Amino acid sequence: MRHLLILACSQRKRSDTDSLPAIERYDGPTFRLLRRFLRKQPSAPLEIYILSAKFGLIPSDYPIPDYDQKMTRDRSRQLQPEVIAKLKHILNAKPYQQLCICLGQDYFHALDKYDMLIKSGLAVRITTGSLGKKLATLHDWLYGKPPELGSGQAIDLQGKACLKGIEVVMTAVEVLDVARQALAEGKGNPASYQSWYVLVGDRRVSPKWVVSLLTGLPVSDFHSSAARRMLQQLGLETYRE
Repeated sequence: MRHLLILACSQRKRSDTDSLPAIERYDGPTFRLLRRFLRKQPSAPLEIYILSAKFGLIPSDYPIPDYDQKMTRDRSRQLQPEVIAKLKHILNAKPYQQLCICLGQDYFHALDKYDMLIKSGLAVRITTGSLGKKLATLHDWLYGKPPELGSGQAIDLQGKACLKGIEVVMTAVEVLDVARQALAEGKGNPASYQSWYVLVGDRRVSPKWVVSLLTGLPVSDFHSSAARRMLQQLGLETYRE
């Protein structure tokens, strides 16, 4: 079965001066998850296209320089005619059986009316919710099943935790990737903690802030002890001043 994946570019990028294939240039959590999958299953029948604020819809091996351009709602709408025309060509070129769309809200304007291009027999999966939930959905779609808990190399061990009915299945490395990207994007108030903190690189951040990123819940909806417990179950250590 031939699969097609469309995902958003990431603000986090490798800074190499030479052009790199897009899948190597972008370095956010979704791309790290995707590259791990491709290392494990290099012959997977998967084609990948990336929606870029600067370049539009490009194949994953398209060489791009380092750049800085954020996707906005206006830019996404400006790209829409070109992106839909490109997607139509892609879908008509090969018989895909599964399509996964992993985009943020602003990016989705570029795919407006994409559903008119979907043919009978093409199953569509759209990742939604918090970044943690999107990563879990993308993982399940790529591998065809949820992670096998407790298997593999230590760095790849998956943890599983649930808070207020929201289940998160991620590695500690993936959790830290999510936090690093949120720090780069200036999300929330990571420094708002009292005694307990999590280390993201050399920065001390609030455990509640991290858990809010993973679950999509506001930090006012749960206690610090619940946040620390969830992070511990995902394999991430918390520290006390």
